[in-house]
Amino acid sequence: MTSTRVVPVPVLPSREGQGGWAVVTTGLAVLCVVLTGMRWDLSFGLTAGLALALVLLPLWAPWVHSSRWVTWIAVLAGVGAAWSVWLTVWHSSSRTVFTVGLLESVFLVLGLACGIGAAIWARSRTSVWAVGAAFGVGLLLGVNPSGEMFAENPWRFGFSLPVTVIVLAVAARWRSRWVDVIAVLALAGGSVVSGGRSTTAILLMVALLVLWQAWGKPASSGLAALRTVILFGTLAFGTYFALQAAILDGALGESAQDRTELQLATSGTLITGGRPEIGATVALMGSSPGGFGGGTVPSMADVLVAKSGMAALGYEPNNGYVENYLFGSGFELHSVIGDLWAWCGIPGLALAVVLLAFFVARTAVLTTGRAASALLLFLGVKSVWNLLFAPLESALTVFILAVALMAPLVRQVRQAAP
Repeated sequence: MTSTRVVPVPVLPSREGQGGWAVVTTGLAVLCVVLTGMRWDLSFGLTAGLALALVLLPLWAPWVHSSRWVTWIAVLAGVGAAWSVWLTVWHSSSRTVFTVGLLESVFLVLGLACGIGAAIWARSRTSVWAVGAAFGVGLLLGVNPSGEMFAENPWRFGFSLPVTVIVLAVAARWRSRWVDVIAVLALAGGSVVSGGRSTTAILLMVALLVLWQAWGKPASSGLAALRTVILFGTLAFGTYFALQAAILDGALGESAQDRTELQLATSGTLITGGRPEIGATVALMGSSPGGFGGGTVPSMADVLVAKSGMAALGYEPNNGYVENYLFGSGFELHSVIGDLWAWCGIPGLALAVVLLAFFVARTAVLTTGRAASALLLFLGVKSVWNLLFAPLESALTVFILAVALMAPLVRQVRQAAP
């Protein structure tokens, strides 16, 4: 017969036992979280947050082993970074190498592992809502008001994510579903006014999931979690079609309506019309399944393969966006899955799969147990969206915060009973 013994993660000494050192380390942990959210670039993709995390490695490294999920993510990130270098060297005989691009890809992937470890360490010293709020402050400090997209729509391309994280983190402090719902709906209203289609859909879905937790009792079985995953899928499809209809009726403004009509006319669906990079990713995976490396510059043959995949979706790929942004100095496929595969090959693709499994599984488990705040639900749903439709560079901060706050920090160890 067997029994289950819960082995907790390492417990920190009491504040009374550590005195001033506890205050110092807590301050360093929070500072590292703020800098990680800020993404202040020092050189070649090395950010201040990553630099400080590397300096503090001995303090947060033990927490990587606090969760099997985090351990696998960290291992795959390390292997992926090394594989990016190897792939770049492998392809250097047939393609141009861009050293800066290689450094940036390596720092991005390592930044994921180090950022998660440091944020979990901060979570152990403070609380989930405090780490979320500190990270949100970092995101806010990192807003670039001189950016071209910011000038076009400051809320959508600047303040939306930082304010959302800060507001939902503060709301989580109250542990009230109604506070969560009011905060989410207020933020969704801001996204509607600014024409943010995906953010509006994500926030509406989060509001529905928060309300759904008010019914029924907490459950922990695998079957209950599977039912919750099915619920996620149903809500996602329902929200998608309902919001699409509302946009076409002008609910999010004329600009969003025009963009939606054009994308539907291009390929028949809003997703493929809005993200034709999917076609490029599939085509490149078919031609070079092993990936390319973070420092590899696409050859003309690679660009032609990618363009053919985009053209198959009804998109006209002969433009500056494709030639300069997507393939000008490296591979940028506008999805985390695509970027990790192109830069890090099979290990990168495995990392993306593990991340997807983590976000779906943990969101389902937390929701089934009626323990998911609006902050955690937003981070989980947003991360799944980013895996499919956002570049790794812009999605990195959300991934770090989501994994750090959603990861279970205890292990169930089965052993024979005496």
